[in-house]
Amino acid sequence: MPRTREFDTEQALARIKDVFWKHGYEGGSMALIEAETGLKKQSLYRAFGDKRQMYLAALRDYERVEVAAAIEILQAPGEPAARIDDLFAAIIDGAVKNGDRRGCLLCNASVDQAPLDEASEELVGQIMQRFGKAIEKCLSQGQQFATAPKLRRETVHAVLAGYFGLRVMIKAGQPRALLTSTRKRLVAALL
Repeated sequence: MPRTREFDTEQALARIKDVFWKHGYEGGSMALIEAETGLKKQSLYRAFGDKRQMYLAALRDYERVEVAAAIEILQAPGEPAARIDDLFAAIIDGAVKNGDRRGCLLCNASVDQAPLDEASEELVGQIMQRFGKAIEKCLSQGQQFATAPKLRRETVHAVLAGYFGLRVMIKAGQPRALLTSTRKRLVAALL
């Protein structure tokens, strides 16, 4: 009879995600994952698979939690420009108020593992595509973009670039005033 799990897999995955978010794939050693989760390697492997599978699960969880929160902001009522501005403001506020300067796990994965691992590249691409579709849906509700699909698609990519750029600036420890002025300039330029 197989042993039942004696730990909360969702909580363990959140801690695994945090390790990769802070330290990247290479820096997120199994010893560090064990220390952060309080679990032994065998238990982790049984629950999630090898380190690569843990990394991919962490990316999926990032989409489920953090990207979903961003999409929720984009789905709120109001003009698209205001919603994009709210999205940019939320990531700045979250970083400054909570001292969370980890940046964006998806952005980190894009430069850390996507170029090196096909499964990571595919997953990063899928998450970015879903995030982009949410931005496009938001933009399509604005008069400027409703009947201009080419302009809308181009603006989606520009908004994504702005979003990821802000996340990198946050991770680099840029001051709130600079982040806020950048946010305002981005929204004015894009929308």
